[in-house]
Amino acid sequence: MIKIFQISIREFLTKKFILLSILPLIVSVLILGGFLVFGGIEFFSMLSDGAESGDFSFIDEAQYPLLTSILAFALTKWVIIFIFYMFGAFFVVIISIVIALIVAGFLTPIVTNHLNQKYYHYHRFEEISFLKSLKLMMIVLLKVCLFLLISIPFLFIPLINLIVVNIPFFYLYYKFMLLDVGSNALNKNDFEILWLRDGGNDFKLSCLVFYIVSLVPFLGLFLQLFFVIFLSNLIYKKHN
Repeated sequence: MIKIFQISIREFLTKKFILLSILPLIVSVLILGGFLVFGGIEFFSMLSDGAESGDFSFIDEAQYPLLTSILAFALTKWVIIFIFYMFGAFFVVIISIVIALIVAGFLTPIVTNHLNQKYYHYHRFEEISFLKSLKLMMIVLLKVCLFLLISIPFLFIPLINLIVVNIPFFYLYYKFMLLDVGSNALNKNDFEILWLRDGGNDFKLSCLVFYIVSLVPFLGLFLQLFFVIFLSNLIYKKHN
């Protein structure tokens, strides 16, 4: 693992990959900035003001009488304020990570081809099909939705909610990284074996560390390409 880390750092610090690593950061900032400019600020301001003042006049009382009566309680207001600020900040980070993952996904073939030609000379004679990748992606997304539904009752328990809410998103992050890097690095048969084994414990542990780092604003966006480089090296080492 130490040797893989050293190789990954050396490759990441080259001019080529440093410049490419800026792309996920720039795209994430542009998309989130565009969302804020085109309505996001007004929407969140409306929710924030309502949570702090108790004025939810933007909700139709005639149509939702039960909802407006519940929102009138002081305890409800406090809970809404807490949830709004905590999860609002959290989901902004998560959205930025997802955007960075998507952008980094377009760069993954560049990374895997470069590393394979330079270090491993792995022969990819048959690639996984796009439809197969799409099917696996849909299965992962359905599981994440299920995990999110199961986690809802725990979101109102302090401290526990911080752990529980991260489980579905870590699963999404880890599985998408496995699908993205594995499908671009390996041939069809080797990838299917790797997928059935969930990447192995070292892959899971690496993704857990990278996910935690990604929760740090901007740091995770800039380092997404390094994560791809490291995981690509890790997978190639297993099949070298």
